[in-house]
Amino acid sequence: MSAQQSGSATVFGRLERRGVLLGLSAAQLVVVGVAATVAVTAVYSAGSGGLLVSAPLWVVLLVVGTVTVGGRPLVGWLPLVAVWRGRQLLGATSVARSTSTRVEPQPRTIALPGGAGHLELVEEPALGGVLVVDRRAGTATALLAVNASGFLLGDSSVQEHKVGAWGRVLAGVCQQSTIVRIQILVRTVPGGLTPARQWWREHRGASRSPIADAVSAMLDDKFVSAHRRETLLAVAARLPRGYRGGHRERLQPVVAQFDAVASSLRAADLNPSGWLDTARLAEVLTSAYDPAAAARREGLPARSMPPADGVHERWASIVVGTEFHATYWVSEWPRTATHPGFLQPLLLGDIGARVLSVIAEPLPTVRALREIRRAKVEHAADAAQRERIGQIEDEATRAEVADLQRREAELVAGHGDLRFTGLVTVSAGSEVQLEDRCVALETAAAQAMCEVRRLVGQQGVAFLAGALPLARGVL
Repeated sequence: MSAQQSGSATVFGRLERRGVLLGLSAAQLVVVGVAATVAVTAVYSAGSGGLLVSAPLWVVLLVVGTVTVGGRPLVGWLPLVAVWRGRQLLGATSVARSTSTRVEPQPRTIALPGGAGHLELVEEPALGGVLVVDRRAGTATALLAVNASGFLLGDSSVQEHKVGAWGRVLAGVCQQSTIVRIQILVRTVPGGLTPARQWWREHRGASRSPIADAVSAMLDDKFVSAHRRETLLAVAARLPRGYRGGHRERLQPVVAQFDAVASSLRAADLNPSGWLDTARLAEVLTSAYDPAAAARREGLPARSMPPADGVHERWASIVVGTEFHATYWVSEWPRTATHPGFLQPLLLGDIGARVLSVIAEPLPTVRALREIRRAKVEHAADAAQRERIGQIEDEATRAEVADLQRREAELVAGHGDLRFTGLVTVSAGSEVQLEDRCVALETAAAQAMCEVRRLVGQQGVAFLAGALPLARGVL
């Protein structure tokens, strides 16, 4: 999904819903073809009576091949349900293994609950942080904490400048061939009162006024909840060829790419506050898996790596220890021109603990142009077929074609292309509270003019991609 910024308005591309023929995918065409074959064979073999006798078969096949439920055709649900049921039978939806860290031999490795394989933690003094190396995916990821001045309170010229500056950052990412993807996370997690309590203890003095006593009681009240918001940028780069565990010198080209990203952020007035080290990474992972436990440990020494009581994946949620999580996919961004601050209801709304994650994958220009031209050929073939059978072209199809033409013109003009995916994860301490927060999230998404879809049968993969700042790909 692409976006275009003009003045103070942003226009998003539509979700592509192309098919092989007349909007039908290859699987749908196969099922419809089988249904037609059954019906024709029945007619030729037994006439109208054979057609009626075989109706239960070919009608069911026709429904499976053409009807859409929850934004997905019925034939598309079959493999998802089959894989989910198979994982249940094999016991792959429940993992009793806790998060573990192995210190020896070097480099250190970490196995996350619900994740496949081990991740290496490589301290990089030149970067001032830790690299998370995924040998299976062939990537090294670094996390950067980002601070920025207020956007919503700025006037239109300031907002336009900031949006343009962020656009230049993304354009620079497209020019760095080794960067696989970047992930922007805005995390709202419990906590944040510890600095206020510490400041109050240091500055209260000997005052015993009723107001001072009331403030002290409020800060010390265990039932007073607070949330803090932080922004992280995860950058995943391709591992150099010949990299072996512990060979830190081979990671220097990757470190140079990360430094370039940090420099572009400073030029855009986004004020990166430094790459995360191992202790800070442990804190972030803890608050992702168990926000309530992280809030209780606020102000205490950081653990070497966050523990967990195991993972149980359900059809529409995932349980980690005693915490419940649900991940949504942003299936449609606003369809009309909108203000760049349109995500305010999702970011600032009273939804509780949540993580808004936007994953951007740079596409090589040659590949992007090839995909656009193939899509244009498919639309042209569909248009010819519709004209042959007398079907009218709808406005959604015309909007998709216009979006393809705009993207192609931008690529020919030298701009980069990014594929965006939006994920939102909400967390709660009970299943009932989770459902309440899911309703609040869906309401906030509607206010932001976004369509969100709760991912089912794949909550484990969605949680790892959306809630953890590791710039993982979306399967």
